[in-house]
Amino acid sequence: MLIAAVALLHYEVPPVPTWFYVLAWYPTLVAFDQVVVLLGGESLLARPPELAAMLWWSAVIWFLFEAINFRLQNWYYVFLPPHRLDRWAGITVSLATVVPAVLLPERVLDRLGVWRDLRARPVPIVPARLRAAWWTGWAMLALVLAVPRYLYPLTWGAVWLVAEPLLYRSDPEHSLLGDVARGEWGRIARLMTAGLVAGALWESFNAMSRGRWIYTVPFLEHPKIFEMPPAGFIGFPFFALEVWSLYHLVGPRTNRRALAGSAVFVLLVLAGIDRWTVSSTAPQLVDLPGVTNAVDERLSSAGWDDVFRVAHTSVAELAYRANLSPREARAAREAARLVTLRGIGTAHAAALIGSGIGTVEALAAADPDALWRKLRGGPRPTPAEVRVWVRAAQTEAGAAPRLSDARQPPR
Repeated sequence: MLIAAVALLHYEVPPVPTWFYVLAWYPTLVAFDQVVVLLGGESLLARPPELAAMLWWSAVIWFLFEAINFRLQNWYYVFLPPHRLDRWAGITVSLATVVPAVLLPERVLDRLGVWRDLRARPVPIVPARLRAAWWTGWAMLALVLAVPRYLYPLTWGAVWLVAEPLLYRSDPEHSLLGDVARGEWGRIARLMTAGLVAGALWESFNAMSRGRWIYTVPFLEHPKIFEMPPAGFIGFPFFALEVWSLYHLVGPRTNRRALAGSAVFVLLVLAGIDRWTVSSTAPQLVDLPGVTNAVDERLSSAGWDDVFRVAHTSVAELAYRANLSPREARAAREAARLVTLRGIGTAHAAALIGSGIGTVEALAAADPDALWRKLRGGPRPTPAEVRVWVRAAQTEAGAAPRLSDARQPPR
């Protein structure tokens, strides 16, 4: 499945480019699971009810961080499915991979005997320390939400400090604080390593996908490895600890009331993602801005029904095969190039054209701060998102980055 997904992505066979992240992750998880089996462990596939619960709570857990991101605005999504039901299903199915992506590599390391004997002096966990950790977590989370621009890294510890004391009281065997109290550090080390493994796969699969997220982390907008600032990889080991604690806290509470409540939460967050986090959907030829319906029909009839294909085809070939005039072919190609650049999409491209930016080269010459002030009027685009566009346009047009790209505009 993974090889087939990569091959179909290479040949841009729809809908694989949009759904590649999902098509890559699930066979990867099966591969991890079967490695566990080969090492003498039990397969998750042998326990369908537990697997279904894990996938559901995995999505719910990440939706919590999506809700926090409404305030942080550290990432946004581009080129997602245009129909709401498809988009919401795709987001949920994608996020269902988060927990197994962390737990399965940890199980592999455990079966290999990695760090099983990693011990240190036990640290007593008394009620006063649990209360202090819990309140510290809430205080950190409040600070993140109050000053997100500077304190956003605290997110990847705050949630753990809130969840872990509750898990320690209800299930000391699975609690990581319980491991600390027993002087056993092996599971913590394996989880943090698993977080790095999962993070590398998350970012690589995302970078290969057309439907993806793009980070706009303050002060770390570039350079990037895949889409992630290099310093961002530090957060994955700590995120793995949060995933473990949250899953073992909510997983045993799988009942009708919990499922109903979590479903309401998921629907609310999905609606919020549509409003605050989704920047663009997969572009359709009929929505290509600045192109007449007659040109759309000729392109489609000639087999050029994919906007990305139009963007990558020469003006001469478009004109010849679709029976267009050079002016019509050039207008269609320039619009397609703008639409497909770094997730801009048809709606933002139409706004850019309306503001006088009709080509990638014109976008490359624009001042991002001034351009954002022209385009503002809703949650998207953000100033950081416009900087992403301008920088991508400069790269494609072969222009040197402007100093104004690095400026942080006032909020």
